[in-house]
Amino acid sequence: MTLNKINLNSDLAEHDFQFYLKVDKPIILNINSANISCLYHGGRKEVVEEAIIECIRKDVSIGAHISFLDKENFGRTQLEWDENSIHALLREQIDILSSICKNHKVFITHFKLHGALSNMASKDLRLAQTIVSYFKSQYPNLIILAPVLSELAKASQSSGLKTALEVFADRTYEDDGTLTPRSLAGSVITNPKDIVGNLRVMIEKKVIVSRTGLELSAKFNSICIHSDTPNSVEISRQICLLLNSMNLSQNKLTDLF
Repeated sequence: MTLNKINLNSDLAEHDFQFYLKVDKPIILNINSANISCLYHGGRKEVVEEAIIECIRKDVSIGAHISFLDKENFGRTQLEWDENSIHALLREQIDILSSICKNHKVFITHFKLHGALSNMASKDLRLAQTIVSYFKSQYPNLIILAPVLSELAKASQSSGLKTALEVFADRTYEDDGTLTPRSLAGSVITNPKDIVGNLRVMIEKKVIVSRTGLELSAKFNSICIHSDTPNSVEISRQICLLLNSMNLSQNKLTDLF
């Protein structure tokens, strides 16, 4: 990966068409890579279609946003798993998004886990290895977009797969480098100025900063903004301005390797 290049990504097509028009579509103007819902945690097929079309128009790379099958809880509740169930989740959701993308003559370039599945794979090495080994055998050319310092990132890097390391602009961190649970007050940052200030420190020092002030060394190359975070459109704009002011070139994930 090249110095002075960075990626801005967002999780999209997770809600209804009105949300897409108000939030997702404007965000696509500012990001470089989109993690598109595979309809297991949220979203509708027609919204996924529109998001893909807009990403093609704006030259934004498309990835599969994979979760537990849990629309009731938006994929944010931990569920039991075994190897077969995980393989089925991965296969089915890649197939769903690939089929839609094929209709528009575009390919999936990466994948990213969502919600509880991501949080679990960030801490559970066995789950992380189960996911990574499946992709290495079935989809070895896909980039894995993984949380920096996570077990998923370590497993992916050890396997030799292309691994993009992300930080979350709109979330706080714990001292072990994991995200603060959403159940705790203040875990989601909604003020654009606060986010820009935090990101500047993270980029300049190559660290993530926990909510207790602990700095953890963390070299990353992608920044995520959740579309359902309040003020997400303005946050994405302000991040772009910050990156430009720091002479960082925004790039698709595929252009980082």
